Amino acid sequence: MEISELYDLIGKELAGELSEVEREVLHAWLAQATEEERLVYDEIRLFWQGPKPVANPADTARAFDRLLARIDEAEQPALAGEAAEADETGGRVVALPRPARWRRLWLAAASVAVLATGGTVAYRQYLAQPSGLAPLSYEERTNPRGTKSKVLLADGTAVWLNADSRLSFPATFSGARREVYLEGEAFFDVKRNEQMPFIIHVGTHEVRVLGTSFNVKAYKEDDAVETAVVTGRVAFIRAALPAAAARDTIYVVPDQKVVYSKASHELRVEQVNGRDYASWNQRSLIFQATPLAEVAKTLERQYNVTVRFEDERLRNCRLTGRFKDQSLREVLRLIEMTRAFDFELQNSTLLIKGLGCDAETPESLKPLTI
Repeated sequence: MEISELYDLIGKELAGELSEVEREVLHAWLAQATEEERLVYDEIRLFWQGPKPVANPADTARAFDRLLARIDEAEQPALAGEAAEADETGGRVVALPRPARWRRLWLAAASVAVLATGGTVAYRQYLAQPSGLAPLSYEERTNPRGTKSKVLLADGTAVWLNADSRLSFPATFSGARREVYLEGEAFFDVKRNEQMPFIIHVGTHEVRVLGTSFNVKAYKEDDAVETAVVTGRVAFIRAALPAAAARDTIYVVPDQKVVYSKASHELRVEQVNGRDYASWNQRSLIFQATPLAEVAKTLERQYNVTVRFEDERLRNCRLTGRFKDQSLREVLRLIEMTRAFDFELQNSTLLIKGLGCDAETPESLKPLTI
């Protein structure tokens, strides 16, 4: 199938104009599509069905402008042909809305081409922008491993950005929503504004508040996306699944945490101590029956090291402990007091070895407490 034909079929599907034959052709292509092709298709559907796409907005405005220029250039010959045909038949050319076929082409081309260039956010922000307002200009703060920072947004909202994390945000907020984009982990203390909700885009999901304090953890490589609340009320909006038309919304209050699993697509709410999830910005590490595999990820991000396991079964061991403003060597020394683990630290590589927890499955483990 030619790529232009595929674009047209996807556009027709989005516009609700597929014939039965065309539907069979599209489904046949989906049946043999690669995993990457299917992912792109699913993201296009989520993009057009959901209220907002979720991609990092930095450096996308120019890509979107180029796309608009290409679409305008492509439309001109068609309009010129229609005018010529009208002149030959003695007809009169009247300015009309774009025909349905062009709407379909616009939907498909914009979905696929803009996604390919990373410009989905620029496109949707363009559509949502009130008349007469220029598109928002986004700034970006990126923290490498081993570093943290604080960002004060234009509305007075304070954001503490954790290690190995990135935050994209506008220089000023305008319109009906305050929107930022997060990859990694951050603690937010949002300035209350009931007329302008504050929205954090994480992956294909949203965290929406009016004014509250909470922690969001959404690393790309982690299965879980978590939001833990300290004060106020937070809405976690899960992206619509491929087979669903609607998006699920879960509301959480202080000392609750909502967890979304990328693998199972399950949502659950847990009772927690919300302030524990804000402790990292006070240079504290808190583990509560945490699998050692997750502890290792935290150590990698906080101390800029690479962790290796001598025995992969050690990953299932669980650890409970609190560490306040301590160096990596001090943390390791305290964990070694459990007599379950030994550590070898050479340059920036940490090897975890030892007897472990003498269990095969996480469910049977009693957490090792420091």
